[in-house]
Amino acid sequence: MRSKQHIAIIGAGASGLFLAKKLSEQPHLEVTVFEKNRQVGAKLRASGGGKANIFNRDIRPEHYNQPEFIAKLLQQYSPEQLENQFGAWGMVTIADEEGRVYPASQFSQTVVDVLNTYLSDNIRVVTECDIQHIICKGGKWLIDDCPPFDVLVLATGSPAGMIPKNQRGYNGYLQDLSLKINTLQPSLSGFLLKDYPKSLSGCRTKAIVSLYQDKKLIHKEFGEITFKDNGVSGIVIMNLSAYYRRLKSTKNCRLEINLTYWDEYFDINTYLQQNQSVTGLLHPKLANLYQQKPFPIQQFSFQIEDTYALDTAQVAHGGIDLSEIDGHFAAKRFKNLYILGEMLDVDGVCGGYNLFFAFASAAVVTKSITQKYQPY
Repeated sequence: MRSKQHIAIIGAGASGLFLAKKLSEQPHLEVTVFEKNRQVGAKLRASGGGKANIFNRDIRPEHYNQPEFIAKLLQQYSPEQLENQFGAWGMVTIADEEGRVYPASQFSQTVVDVLNTYLSDNIRVVTECDIQHIICKGGKWLIDDCPPFDVLVLATGSPAGMIPKNQRGYNGYLQDLSLKINTLQPSLSGFLLKDYPKSLSGCRTKAIVSLYQDKKLIHKEFGEITFKDNGVSGIVIMNLSAYYRRLKSTKNCRLEINLTYWDEYFDINTYLQQNQSVTGLLHPKLANLYQQKPFPIQQFSFQIEDTYALDTAQVAHGGIDLSEIDGHFAAKRFKNLYILGEMLDVDGVCGGYNLFFAFASAAVVTKSITQKYQPY
């Protein structure tokens, strides 16, 4: 029997925890998980408003910024396989009408607890450990002052959702590897709008919302939007922000809001001729604004100034360029190095797409590592 192989996982988020859980099925592997925070799975616990929308049964490549890469990933690992895996670990899942999958407990801590329960004692988790340097030397990986590791897996995600103070120096050890990294920008975020009526702050309403660049329609969705102090938010807005980030240039972009969401082609002119006010049509704050300064109810338009900052975003657009890895998430320029999840320049829309990518990438790496290091 070969001597035990030592594997280091930096990051105990969704992808890191999933990988550790899977590798705990291989007792001939010794795995150490390093986590900067005091607790594991911080972002996972916040997912889905605390309910953990862990994936979507209807994963489509076009809902990601890297559709070709995702199409190839889906040939290796599917949402059905992921659901079966969680079921094998004893976690019951349920799906809503849009295919978004949650733990039946409707509590994100359930997912963290399931992933953080290992099947053997070959997993060691070290928390409050802020890695400063990693070096590849003599075919081994040196992490700060730790003994050498045979395999290194990077799974620390991005600084999206972090306060600016914690963003500084995040993943600083990547400088040691000189990987190509595309600029990190907010995705799944609200929009800052120009000439925005602050009187709408606190208003929530459903609408059909379209993203235009000049006269070109980029994307359109229906959903609930929230008017804030200086812009808009909500799931539909966050999805539009993902498509906004994929544009080569974000100049001359605007949001167009159709407030007659129940009927996109509602005869608004007849309604206005028959009624002296819009009190029975719009949210009170919108109705008050209309009374003061009438606006096109089905084409309520705002120029986009920018998205909200990275600390308010759910994910980041950008990250380690896909040219640095192969189809099994192995680094091309380094031996026995893997890169997972949100560290890569891959981001999807809301609805479980980003967590699916985290879990699926970990599943593919699990297969690669276990095939490489058989017990005999």
